[in-house]
Amino acid sequence: MVFGSKKKPAPPPDELMTRLSRRGPYKVLRGDLGFVGVPGQLFTPAAGAGLPLVAFGHSWMADSGRYRDLLFHLASHGIVAAAPDVECGLTPSDVELAAGLRTAVANLPKVRLGLDESITVDPRRCAVAGHGFGASAAVLALGPDVLAGTEPIGVESLAAIFPKPSTPTAFAAADAVRVPAMVVAAGSELDTVDANPLPLARALAGPVVLRSVPGATERGLLQRRSLRSLVGINGADKTTHSAVRALLTGFLIATADGDDEYAAFTDPEATLGAVLAVDPDEPDADDRDHIEKLFGGAPSAGRTGALSSIRALRGG
Repeated sequence: MVFGSKKKPAPPPDELMTRLSRRGPYKVLRGDLGFVGVPGQLFTPAAGAGLPLVAFGHSWMADSGRYRDLLFHLASHGIVAAAPDVECGLTPSDVELAAGLRTAVANLPKVRLGLDESITVDPRRCAVAGHGFGASAAVLALGPDVLAGTEPIGVESLAAIFPKPSTPTAFAAADAVRVPAMVVAAGSELDTVDANPLPLARALAGPVVLRSVPGATERGLLQRRSLRSLVGINGADKTTHSAVRALLTGFLIATADGDDEYAAFTDPEATLGAVLAVDPDEPDADDRDHIEKLFGGAPSAGRTGALSSIRALRGG
């Protein structure tokens, strides 16, 4: 750095979201994750040493193939993305999926990747992420207990996309997670019988940003196999997929990669494009139980809970 030079200001958050919703500059390689001891897919930039890594956990009744474009997108921005294909059936174990995530994080930095073995992962630049059921497994992976023979791991950050409840053990592990975390909710689904972004954000022990994607759906992130996929149409919901890939890429670059230009993605008050910031400390005025919320319709006036903080942070 030249003495006396000023640091270039970061672009506005909306510009960063637009930039990160598009494919990155790196060519991408795809490989089999099985060589490190867990089945699944691996996406890497075509070149690079000391790259950041994210191990990604799938949702219920899904596998890595349902996230092909998301994983490819991360790799195109310089992030090695590993997606274990374990516990893809009707009654999955969050412990086994968490163990698969740990295996990927523990072993990938020890090997050389790519056709010429020139691609490496920096063990100090790793993260875990997950979608739905996989988000719960990602939290469990960062807990202090030995899981299916795997030891605890150290990472730089956690991303929970549209998290769902799994087991009390997985939720309890949040109290031991002290790394920066991003929790993303699908619209107003903050605390329901089938979604727990708000309780999870409150339970995590480290710094947390809680985001809400208007118009998104939990299953909308998944690619759908159809004839249209043969011509490049992945079948995922465009609003959901575009917002999540930008959010996840920016958060990982800011945390695992340590790039200050993307600090807005770790700012709990930053509004990123159409994505809203939610204050998890806002008192929950809607004290109905999950069953009443499911069948009782919208809350009455004055029972808006953390959703009121969305309007506050937007100045509305």
